[in-house]
Amino acid sequence: MSELIGAPVYGPDGERIGVVEDVRLAQDGPPQGHLHTRIRVAGLIVAPRRHVRLWGYERRPDIGPWLIRAIVRRLSHGAHGVRWADVRWDPVAGVVHCRLPKRALSAAYDLPATP
Repeated sequence: MSELIGAPVYGPDGERIGVVEDVRLAQDGPPQGHLHTRIRVAGLIVAPRRHVRLWGYERRPDIGPWLIRAIVRRLSHGAHGVRWADVRWDPVAGVVHCRLPKRALSAAYDLPATP
């Protein structure tokens, strides 16, 4: 996962969408032992520039002090949620290719916890 953070993301037409700022995980895979299920990558948060700090408020925009939520939303403007099913990771080149154009992506707040 650390290789994904900071990787550039490009759309199907070669347009630069941004960089990977966060990796969303879902714990809904097949059972692993008797206590836990496996964790899988559910999606990526892609920001227009590096080091957009989201502080976790983008995960649940309905919680926390309103002023903090407003500031975080302003700072994270332009961040997109991309489902893992919509990307192809090229570890050799260190690049993520998205099958959807930038205009078709959801705001980071709209990325479901589990697609």
